[in-house]
Amino acid sequence: MEKVTIEQYAAAVVKFVDLARQPTSGGRVAAQVLLSAYNGCEFQLDLASMGNLDRGNFETAMTIIRGRYDTWHEPHQLIKDGSAAFGELWKTWFALHVEERGKAECPTCEGQGELFLHPDDENDGRTKPCPRCAGKRRVCRCSL
Repeated sequence: MEKVTIEQYAAAVVKFVDLARQPTSGGRVAAQVLLSAYNGCEFQLDLASMGNLDRGNFETAMTIIRGRYDTWHEPHQLIKDGSAAFGELWKTWFALHVEERGKAECPTCEGQGELFLHPDDENDGRTKPCPRCAGKRRVCRCSL
C-alpha cells in the first residue's frame, strides 16, 4: 500500500471539514474522523458509524487515517485557519467527546441547550440556558 502524501491528506481534511459542518450522519462521521485524528484522547472514532458513509467518503476517511499515520501531521496544521476550523468542530460536535458519549439528549430542551424566555411566544427569540442540562445539551442517563 502506497503512503498517503501530505497533499492527499490535506485535500481529504478540507473535504471532511466541509462535510463535518453539515448536521447529517455523514457530517457526524466526518467530525469523528477529524477530531479523533486531531486529539484521540478527547474524541474517538466509532468504527461502526463508518457504515454511514458512501464509498467515496469512506475512502476520504481512510486517507485521513492513513495520512495521520504516514505524515505525523495533525490535520488542523494542513488547512488555512485550521485551529479555528477545528475549534468550531470541537464545539459543534462536543456531544462526541469521550466524556459526553454515554449521556442522553436533554429531554427538557430537546438537546438545544436553551429554552425560550417566554415559552408562549417563541417569536420573541430570547432564550436562557436550560436549567436541567445547564446549556450543555446532554444529561446523564441516570437522571432521565
